[in-house]
Amino acid sequence: MRRLPLALLLVGSCIPQDGPMMAPFEDCLSCHASGGGARTWTAAGTWLEGSRITIVDSHGKTISLRGNQAGNFYTAEGLAFPITISVDGALMATSTAPTTPFVSTYGGCNMCHHAWTLTTGPDMAPGTNCLWCHGPGGMATGKFVAAGTFPPAGRIVQVGSCPPKTTNAVGNFWILDSECTIPSWPAPASVDGVAMPQPGAPRGGCNGGGCHDRNGGAGN
Repeated sequence: MRRLPLALLLVGSCIPQDGPMMAPFEDCLSCHASGGGARTWTAAGTWLEGSRITIVDSHGKTISLRGNQAGNFYTAEGLAFPITISVDGALMATSTAPTTPFVSTYGGCNMCHHAWTLTTGPDMAPGTNCLWCHGPGGMATGKFVAAGTFPPAGRIVQVGSCPPKTTNAVGNFWILDSECTIPSWPAPASVDGVAMPQPGAPRGGCNGGGCHDRNGGAGN
């Protein structure tokens, strides 16, 4: 299997603008989910041209896909989550237990995969809804009661009565469920001492639901 040159990937993301080779390594389901304005996929992502992706859902249903010229793959087949994924016959495993299957509760594979790497850690996926994976029932081990992105680094974010958090190098902040509870939403929230208008934050996933975009600004 050969990797596509970066230049070709960049061209593939725009030509055609709305075709099967668009936007490799971006989260396809950010647009291709129900209500996203584009055709709905249940699972989609990017790996290598010609790669074989096998998805098995919680009912044992198996879907086989192949990466196109940009490495993109996608399906509209109904899937019962969570799912397990194999690439070229190798079952994806958790990072801490190589023999334990990686179980995903979300079909947007590029949420974690960018340019053939698995993105994990405090700088991952700024501007996306952290609670997709880090909320109750999500596939991530660490569970957050609230998280989001407010660049630049060093901003002070407080949600409810939880301890204030400082945004990191990419503007991310998060509050672990082990350090704080938020009994109900909406909850008071502030950034750099400036409080959100009442009634406050409607949910813990600050980047979700059209509230805050990738730059930490108010969404539409």
